[in-house]
Amino acid sequence: MYSRGARALVVSGRGVYAKIAVVILLVAIAVWAIASGVRGLAIVEGRSMEPLFHTGDIVILEKPDPSKIRVGTIIVYKDAGRYIIHRVIKIYKYDNTICYVVKGDNNPVPDPGLPPCPYHSWYRGVPLTAVKGVVLAVHNVPVKIPYLGGLTLIVRG
Repeated sequence: MYSRGARALVVSGRGVYAKIAVVILLVAIAVWAIASGVRGLAIVEGRSMEPLFHTGDIVILEKPDPSKIRVGTIIVYKDAGRYIIHRVIKIYKYDNTICYVVKGDNNPVPDPGLPPCPYHSWYRGVPLTAVKGVVLAVHNVPVKIPYLGGLTLIVRG
């Protein structure tokens, strides 16, 4: 019986080194993330954090440690099944619950907040239990991979 043989993927032409470099970079980031105990990655969707983050940017999430979350820290929290990435603008404590008032950099007002955090003046915080991750920052500059996650958003529809 005749066999046609295996198919080969030939990578050649312009930009081949750039494509290889991107793959190596992604593998290196994945290995580093696994080795350092990073919590995960998040793909930014929406305009609320512009100009810092744009739709399609990928950010690296660390485990939320309340002793390291300060005003200015960017967190990801879950509200009604949606993940939201916003900056902490105020922190307060209610009973034994730490509450973070958060706001998108491009938004005029803070987020509505979640129970059990009560309204404190005109705003309400997000409890630590809802915080799923903290955006990795180096020297207070968030680490991001610009636009690469846009492919996932396009495929998802």
